[in-house]
Amino acid sequence: MHLFCTTAVGVALFAALGALPAQGQAPNLALSDLLVEVDAANPSLQAARLEAAVRAETGAQVGALPDPTVSITAFPYPLVTALGAQRSQWRVEQMVPWPGTLALRERASDWEARVAGYKADGLALDLALQVKRAYYTLYQLQRTDAHIRTFRERLDAFTEAAAVRYEVGRGPQGAILQTNLEEERLGAQLLALDARRQAALQVLARLTDRTDLAFAEAIVLEAPPLPNIDDRLIELALRLRPEVQALEAAAARAEAEVALAHKAFYPDLGLGVTYFDVTDRDAPPTADGTDALAVMLSAKIPLQRRRLRARLDQARLRTAQIAERQDALKTTIVTELADLAYTARREAETLALYRERLLPQAQATVESVLAAYTTGEADYVALLDAERARFQVDLGLEDTLGRYLDVTARLERALGGIALPDLSNGATIPVPTEDSRLR
Repeated sequence: MHLFCTTAVGVALFAALGALPAQGQAPNLALSDLLVEVDAANPSLQAARLEAAVRAETGAQVGALPDPTVSITAFPYPLVTALGAQRSQWRVEQMVPWPGTLALRERASDWEARVAGYKADGLALDLALQVKRAYYTLYQLQRTDAHIRTFRERLDAFTEAAAVRYEVGRGPQGAILQTNLEEERLGAQLLALDARRQAALQVLARLTDRTDLAFAEAIVLEAPPLPNIDDRLIELALRLRPEVQALEAAAARAEAEVALAHKAFYPDLGLGVTYFDVTDRDAPPTADGTDALAVMLSAKIPLQRRRLRARLDQARLRTAQIAERQDALKTTIVTELADLAYTARREAETLALYRERLLPQAQATVESVLAAYTTGEADYVALLDAERARFQVDLGLEDTLGRYLDVTARLERALGGIALPDLSNGATIPVPTEDSRLR
């Protein structure tokens, strides 16, 4: 009888230990699909791009001449002049800013529109980062859920085996209670995972503007490679980051504002033409009824020099401020890349430690304790502790993988939105276009 029970317990435990989570099929929405949807449908991003488009229409307005002034003066009682009685006076006047002013205004406005466009690009990268982090969270939760359910299936087998041993008087009842307690804890973990899964799913739904977003199938993805952050990638980031391009456009706009402030010291010119409508009358003797034409030249004199100097100083200070911000941003990008690269490297090493050492050791420990348990050389608590240790190693691996995926997503954002290139074999860096950077 003892041999039969031991054999039955061993068969049940080996069957449980050999159980693997079912392999999922391809996801109904891949990460690339979500990134495309966010880029095309996110309301905040579309609003930012429309704002850039609105600003792009300003240049044609500020770069155009002001509308001319047309005035008509009628005399109910004709005004007698040397040429005759004047019935009306027609005047057209056009103000013309100092040469070069309109072109500078349009240029400054165009640079301001570019700043808005680059800010929209930065928002697109931020939204893409949020999508990746939420998607990677769903992937990690999916894998963690599979480990928990597999461990719970093993515990069910343990409970059955412990009940068999208890019925034949070969095991304590406390082993069954301890297994039941462990299963309750796993149930609580599954509930917590479900709450986190729903939160990540709602983030993706908000970002894609799809309230019906759902993942009915398993998520399958491959972890990005770990590149070496060298001078090539740093230079690429300093060229591709929208924040860098926005500051470059802002610097160009500030230079145009300085030039405009210099132009403000010169007067705006006015050119006018006046037509005098004269009647043919006998008086005065010199009257011949000939209409008259006058040409007028005017100037708007910039007398408030204090105001103009303050405007020039302000424009120069703005240029200096942007230069300091550019230096600060460059330092931030370089240090951010170094920090993220270091973190990614540590997480990659930790992943290798789990896969190459901790998991094989945990597996070997379980098999050794299981063999001793089936022969009666180890008790149930030792077997449960070994299984629990392997389960914790599995969870540790998934947590590390989640952190690695998260840091690679942030590293891609820090590089300007490109996919991480694998430079281990001396490969060249792919430089994306403006349209493909977010894909």
